[in-house]
Amino acid sequence: MNVLFIHPSYPSQFTQIAHKMGQHKNIKCSCLVDAGFTPQIQSDGVPIAYYGYQKDGCSNSASYFYSSTCEDAIRNGKGAAQALAAIMQTGPIDVVVGHAAFGTTFFIKKMLAVPVISYVELPGYDMACSRPEFPPLMEHRFLDISFKSVVYTSAIHSDMIIVPSRHAGKSFPPELQPKIRVQMEGFPIASNHNDKEGLRKTLGLPGSGPIIGFAGRTLEAMRGFDIFVKIAAQIKKELPGAHFLVIGDDKTIYGNEKAYLGQKNFKQYAFESANLGEDRFIFYNFLPRDQFVQYLQAMDLFICPLFEGAGNWTLFEAMACGLKILASDRCFIPEVITHGEEGFLFAPYDIDGFVNKSLEILADTESYRYLGINAQKKIKNHYSVEKAVKGYVDIINEVIHNN
Repeated sequence: MNVLFIHPSYPSQFTQIAHKMGQHKNIKCSCLVDAGFTPQIQSDGVPIAYYGYQKDGCSNSASYFYSSTCEDAIRNGKGAAQALAAIMQTGPIDVVVGHAAFGTTFFIKKMLAVPVISYVELPGYDMACSRPEFPPLMEHRFLDISFKSVVYTSAIHSDMIIVPSRHAGKSFPPELQPKIRVQMEGFPIASNHNDKEGLRKTLGLPGSGPIIGFAGRTLEAMRGFDIFVKIAAQIKKELPGAHFLVIGDDKTIYGNEKAYLGQKNFKQYAFESANLGEDRFIFYNFLPRDQFVQYLQAMDLFICPLFEGAGNWTLFEAMACGLKILASDRCFIPEVITHGEEGFLFAPYDIDGFVNKSLEILADTESYRYLGINAQKKIKNHYSVEKAVKGYVDIINEVIHNN
């Protein structure tokens, strides 16, 4: 069986799955990525074959605001399809797995007659609609519909659709539901770091006082960063020695709050809304995975008041690190964390609930040690790389059998 994964980025959610799957005796795996990642791939010494493609068309061709995402996806798709056609001259490909939101599967089924599995997180701009304080404007509705046109077309011309959660699958229309298969990516269990004091010293973090963490690719409304700041403001009153470690880029990618904030960024808005200064806060931009895991391991408590998402990698990494976690009861999270077992869940606006449980845990960390143990067990039993590979192989076999 010869499987090709397509994603413009490296590394991506396919990387570990493809590398691990390629170790199977009867499976040959390869990846097709943006050619710009060639130096990094060569430096990493990857264990499977990689091919590069270039987006089709001029770099400034995606010019119209409401269709720019679609134009960019189609340029990706055409470049990937052209590269795949050349690859197929050297030997057959049994199935292609590609990220539909980037357009990588848009042309393949119809143009090259190869079985296709499209991976989709959320099919539209659902995250821009997650906060009632920032209702979507007409322009966001246009963006949502135009973006869905690419994703749904890719899905229609695919044999199967992989989504990372049941929550994500529910976002698709009824006619596409028979194609949906749920399979989250895999996460390795982090080795427990027993010398937290030494780790903090190595990372330049405070040696005394609890460290409460928030992390995500970005600090924006749909991730609930402002909720975290309000939680921190109340914890700080009760525990003046507490520190708050925030990892994420200070920008908005998925939300629409910028339309309501004037010249402020969301970070400024969050601190002004909580009437709080930034002392006791430690900020880092989003980090490479190995560094990121180290900073997670230095935390005493992880808070994730997420409003929307298909499968937040940060939360899974926090579980894999064995952290004590408080999270929202929104989107995919109740599929992963059972209240009181791997963490505690609260409505995202329940500031008092988050604060009271935080103080309770920090006052008696040993009694809540089971949370981290259970979280790591959940990753091992349900969300490991091995489990993800098995799930992907089962889906791929189903598609090949049906073709």
